[in-house]
Amino acid sequence: MIVGERGSGRTSLVERLIESPEVARYQIVRIRPGDTPADIAARAGGGPEALIVVDDAHLCDHASLLALRELGRREGAAIVATTLAGTPDRRPDPTDCLRFEPGARTLVLQPLTVEEVATLLSEIAGGHVRQATAAALHSASRGNAALLHDLLVGCGLVDRLTRGAGGWELRQVPRWRARQRRQGTRHLVEATWEAWRGRAFDRAFELCKAAAWCGEEQLVAVPMAHLLLLRGRPLECLRFLDSLGTGAVETTPHLALARALALASGLGEPQAAADFLLRAALAGGVTRPQPLYLAYRAWITALTGLSTTEPGAIDRDDRETALFVHAAQAMAALRLRSEHAVFHLRRALALVGGGTDAGPPWLSPHLTACLIDALLLAGRASEATLLAANFHAAEPASGWEVVSVLAA
Repeated sequence: MIVGERGSGRTSLVERLIESPEVARYQIVRIRPGDTPADIAARAGGGPEALIVVDDAHLCDHASLLALRELGRREGAAIVATTLAGTPDRRPDPTDCLRFEPGARTLVLQPLTVEEVATLLSEIAGGHVRQATAAALHSASRGNAALLHDLLVGCGLVDRLTRGAGGWELRQVPRWRARQRRQGTRHLVEATWEAWRGRAFDRAFELCKAAAWCGEEQLVAVPMAHLLLLRGRPLECLRFLDSLGTGAVETTPHLALARALALASGLGEPQAAADFLLRAALAGGVTRPQPLYLAYRAWITALTGLSTTEPGAIDRDDRETALFVHAAQAMAALRLRSEHAVFHLRRALALVGGGTDAGPPWLSPHLTACLIDALLLAGRASEATLLAANFHAAEPASGWEVVSVLAA
């Protein structure tokens, strides 16, 4: 019995087995899932040396599998059957009558590991492949051989590999434009968001590049824009945002935040960022501006030292708005009222940890670094040291590398 999920290589393994010299003495008898017991008996014939092959045995009915079992008990005969891993469509599993026969063996085809994907990619590329690239394609395919083949060959990603400083990696698309969407990229998009939320930013960026080549940049626009910015590419970030179409950025909060950060920190134009966010906030009407965009604006202007209105007056309609209001108040008070900043940063971090949709994933490490600064400025060195030690000792996905990028 060869057991595996769809696309794990069960059928390919059987075909390789049939071609091997070890089975040359057998008469190969292929049984289809729809064959009746009479069909099976007629096909098997009377030859003693028969290798009975049935692919997708879980689709056979119970009577047909019992007929196969009787044939397998014949002297000199053998059965090779493949079946689907996981929960079978029917209970009891009809292949149990073969699985538990005396002398039966079960081979379970496990998904490919990251190391196996890396080895495969290295053989294809002819050199070392970056760990982030291998991890990206592994997560996008879930280690499924057929899905990996679809990405590399069907979507043409094998032709998008290029040699970088750290080894082979996926090439960035040269120009942002509408591309034909590929089929079967759902796992790719899901893996991109999973890596983004988990702060696995190197893997997420490789997945973003893969998604862009597959025509899915609209579905990964938020992580793509922020990752371009975190890599010090504000102009490319702005070009990417411009390619998304009219109104797409202004109506998507985290895309609007990415544009504002690219203008304020990337290009050194905080006033342009403030003006953009104000226009976005007023797009729904002057009498009821969107509080979240006003909170973004208050935070960026405080962060860059631009004069601003009191952020405490902004309505806090949701968790993320309250988060950025506290962050803005902390940045405004960091130098002169450090204790005040400590309070607001702790409140902001509590809001980040309280929900998956409160702020982009890089915000938490940034606020943590700001809190360490605020504690030092407030004369609370022991607390700052403890927090810094825990921060530095955190897992690679803690986002510590983000702090140096944002500081720069």
